[in-house]
Amino acid sequence: MNNSFNNYWGIDVSKNWLDIAIDNKVLRIEQTEKAINAFIKQHYQENILAVVESTGGYESMVVNRLDKSGITVHIAHPNKAKAFAQAKGRLAKTDKIDAKLLKEYGQFINEDKIRKLPGKNQIELQLLASRLEQLKNMHHQESCRLGIAHDTMIKKTITLILKSLDTQMIFVEKKIMDLINSDVNLKEKYTLLRSMKGVGSVLAMHLITDLPELGEANKKEIAALVGVAPMTNQSGQKTKKAMTRYGRNELRKKLYMGALVACRYNTKFKLFYEKLVAAGKPKKVALVAVMRRMIVILNAMMHSKKSFFA
Repeated sequence: MNNSFNNYWGIDVSKNWLDIAIDNKVLRIEQTEKAINAFIKQHYQENILAVVESTGGYESMVVNRLDKSGITVHIAHPNKAKAFAQAKGRLAKTDKIDAKLLKEYGQFINEDKIRKLPGKNQIELQLLASRLEQLKNMHHQESCRLGIAHDTMIKKTITLILKSLDTQMIFVEKKIMDLINSDVNLKEKYTLLRSMKGVGSVLAMHLITDLPELGEANKKEIAALVGVAPMTNQSGQKTKKAMTRYGRNELRKKLYMGALVACRYNTKFKLFYEKLVAAGKPKKVALVAVMRRMIVILNAMMHSKKSFFA
């Protein structure tokens, strides 16, 4: 139970309105800066924790206004909020119920799980990274269509779209790097990450944009966030093989490629990989172990602000 705050708000976010659980009631207001500011002014109390579920962007306005008003905000992951609801036996789902549930969730979570909100540049980086991933997905789809197209006119239209997508991807990647180079802290992170052989420009960029927790979380948490931590699967006398699961899939793909390079050119990881293989570990299992070791070391580097030394 989290008793670190005097007051708890649960905020369910929709496109046009907010349902806010406060005290023993739920109030609905418009999703506008004017309405949000008026609500904060009317109901502000000392030491508030406001819990807002991540909705893919609709929560940005209310999170920004709450933060600027000095209210602590926790952005809850939808999966964790859902798991909490199931544990409470809440099967019904309405905006009011969700708001009340988020308020209860705020009282349940430990204070050390409430991380500081990303800064303006970090938010912009995440938006650019998301757009870059969308462009890459579209490029992949069009490339697949080109492979099965036989009509000359259709091939021409697909080729034109691919060229346009190539241009846009280069543009967005440049915007990301310009933003990293213009920010002292982000540039320092990028330089530290690149000091490890196996971490190229693409992986370093994605670690900064997709894993803002790097350097803040502990080694178990960071491995779980990426999805390279083996999950124990045991029940009674039956114990299954521990396997990696969940995590940030796109980032894990980039880290996989980085691990392949590290196993070849980074002396420390090459020896570690060969030792595991020699001990009878399957090559893929050994490679995942390298990925896990890489992300744990990178996390420690971000925390200590020290470069990698092989």
